[in-house]
Amino acid sequence: MLQIGRYLFKRAEAGEETAQVHRLNYRTFVHEIHQYPDNGDGFLVDKFHDKNVYFICRRGERVVAMISAHGQPPFSVADRLSDPSILFRPDIRPLEVRLLAIEPEERHSTVFIGLVWELYEHARDNGYTDLVISGVVEKESLYQHLGFAPLGPAVPSGRTAFVPMRVSLRHLESKLQRVMSLWRRHVQRAGTRHVAHGNGNGEAWDSGNGHCDEKVCLLPGPVTVAPAVQVAFRQSPIYHRGPEFIALFQKVRRRLGEMTGGRDVAIFNGSGTLGNEAVAAMLAAGPQTGRGIVLVNGEFGRRLLQQVARFGLQPRVLSWEWGQPWDLDEVEFALAEEPAGSWIWGVHLESSTGVLNDLPGLVQRARAHGIRLCADCISSLGAVPLDLRGVHLATGATGKSLGAYAGVAIIFADAATLTDLDMSRVPSYLDIPAALATRGPRYTFPSPVVQALDAALAEYATPDKAHSRYERYAALGAFVRRQLREIGLEPLAGDAWACPVVTTFAPPGDESSEAMVDRCRQWGYVIGGQSGYLAERRLVQIATMGAMTREACAGLFECLAGWLTPAGEPDSLAACG
Repeated sequence: MLQIGRYLFKRAEAGEETAQVHRLNYRTFVHEIHQYPDNGDGFLVDKFHDKNVYFICRRGERVVAMISAHGQPPFSVADRLSDPSILFRPDIRPLEVRLLAIEPEERHSTVFIGLVWELYEHARDNGYTDLVISGVVEKESLYQHLGFAPLGPAVPSGRTAFVPMRVSLRHLESKLQRVMSLWRRHVQRAGTRHVAHGNGNGEAWDSGNGHCDEKVCLLPGPVTVAPAVQVAFRQSPIYHRGPEFIALFQKVRRRLGEMTGGRDVAIFNGSGTLGNEAVAAMLAAGPQTGRGIVLVNGEFGRRLLQQVARFGLQPRVLSWEWGQPWDLDEVEFALAEEPAGSWIWGVHLESSTGVLNDLPGLVQRARAHGIRLCADCISSLGAVPLDLRGVHLATGATGKSLGAYAGVAIIFADAATLTDLDMSRVPSYLDIPAALATRGPRYTFPSPVVQALDAALAEYATPDKAHSRYERYAALGAFVRRQLREIGLEPLAGDAWACPVVTTFAPPGDESSEAMVDRCRQWGYVIGGQSGYLAERRLVQIATMGAMTREACAGLFECLAGWLTPAGEPDSLAACG
């Protein structure tokens, strides 16, 4: 037995599994292709049932696909041959594939190729040289992709017709070399998932520790968290007013400041959105010089615009198509029209599109015009080197590239530049100057998220460690984009401005975002695509933030490649009568 994602491939056992095989055959060969008359009992037992071997794919307790075969004469395909003696040559030991049926909603490569793999291994291990089938005539091209060749003309049966066909095992392996190679690698990666016990939900149990295998998380939050960070998060809570917690709080602030060019750091209990709300509050409380500018080239730039509007600001908006970076020449013209002391705000790493905008270039232009620059660095903090000197206010968050748990909003600032603000209408929770001036937290703060953040920041504790982290992120992002392109899926962001930790792309064909997300989940990988801003544009994304590795995510591309290979057509159904 082998577990791949949510699917369990195994040889069918007598009892309920075999009964489900008969019901699946009934739905396929009676209701769908009308090969047999409807007997009304919901069961179709193959006439060679007593000598068949059945390989099934189970999702949970339900059999969703099956393939059966036998190697004992007589062979039903012989009835469709003008000269059946080819089946009895001394150099041939045929295995007749009797039935192949897959539930319509499960017709993708993980299931199809998994069944073919099980059948191939059975044939190889038992000394068979050839597979013979009676293939549904409508699917003849599919069989030919697998290497089958006709042995004669199609023969009518019921409302369809069947073509007698044959492929040598050696030729089958040759034809499916790429698919089989990918499948072998996928099986090897899942080698620890050989099932000894089931839990009733189609999930595998790791025989080494008795824990249920988890799906690979490729979301931009929550991210995959390293074991050391998990351990830190589970430590006993610390009183937020006690000296131990205040020392930890100040240590984390200091490390974050060192990572970003020596900035002052405020830490709030909340998400990155809270941090941006605080920045918007400061812009509204500051001197009202000029309109201000918001840069929008994705969903999170659009949200910045909404946030400043809630504080009564009406900035000029510069926008670009999704997947395109800021055009700094266009920004330059806009900056020249703003008076000194005005402001500009944009998202450094636009995680909706996977674009890494040119923040250093924007810093230079803003400084030249005396414009205060604010930057949303929520996803870029920890993903790429950040020098925030010259940035008026910047935001970060813990549940992204830093690889910690969500729950801490981070503000980078220079406290000396925040002395002329009118704070009379700013909610106290958003008061950045007060947070900067306070040793420890201003209000109640949960210690687990700070303890986890401290552990995560160990990856950036020295310049060499930080460089290694950034290099690993860059290599992993390049790997994801390369793998997608190899299977014909083009990333939304071009390589020149692609970020290292999020890759956004459109599903193949007319596949919806929701369907693509569900398909990947069935394979054991959780990707982004359910957010409204992605779904409405038919986009999905793979994020490699946190403790993600190439080895952990590589299997997804193998599944995608198999699914997009002609032999694994999403709508394929093979049946042999």
